[in-house]
Amino acid sequence: MYYANGSLLLSLAALVMIVWYFTGRPYSEFGLGWGELPYDSVAVGVIFLFLVLYGVDLYGEIGNPERQDETRKKFRELGFLPANGGEYLHFLFLCLAAGVGEEIVYRGFMITYLRELLTSSEPWAAAVTLLFPAVSFGLAHYYQGAQAVIKIVAMALLFGFFYYRTGTLWPLILLHTAIDAVGGLLNWALERQS
Repeated sequence: MYYANGSLLLSLAALVMIVWYFTGRPYSEFGLGWGELPYDSVAVGVIFLFLVLYGVDLYGEIGNPERQDETRKKFRELGFLPANGGEYLHFLFLCLAAGVGEEIVYRGFMITYLRELLTSSEPWAAAVTLLFPAVSFGLAHYYQGAQAVIKIVAMALLFGFFYYRTGTLWPLILLHTAIDAVGGLLNWALERQS
C-alpha cells in the first residue's frame, strides 16, 4: 500500500513536471528553485508559527495516558500507519512521496496556476489562490476525519502562504516529509506501549 500510494503521488508530480517541461517553462516557476534569498521574514515567521502549533497539537495528542489511548485508537482506525520498524522503513517511502508529490501538485502547481489565472492584485484573488488548494488538500485527507481536515487545511494555508511569498517548495517538501515521518514514529511508539 505504501508503494502504490507513494507511486501515485509521484506520478502526479511527474505529470506536472512533464507538462511544464513541454510548455518550455522552468521548474523554478512552480517552486523547484530556491527562490530569492534571504526568504521573506513574514513567511519564515509563519513557518515557525506552524512548528509551534504543530508541537502544541502533538503534545495534545500524546500529553497524557488518556489522550494516548484516544490517539492510538484513531491511528488504528486509519489502518495504514506503521506498527513496527520494518513497516516504518517502507512507510518512509510514502512520507517522501507525499512530501514531494503533494507539495508539487497542491502548492507548486495549483497556487502558481491560480496566481496566473487570477491576475488581479485585489486581496480576494490572493485569498482564492491560497484557499482553493488548501481546501482541496484538506478534503483529499478526509479519510483521517473532520478534525484532521481542519488541521490539514490550516497547515496547507500556512504552507501556501510560505510558497506564495518565497517561490520555493524545498523547505515545505522537507517539512512535509518530516511531519509524515513523525506521525509514523508516533504510531510505532504508541503500538509498542500497548
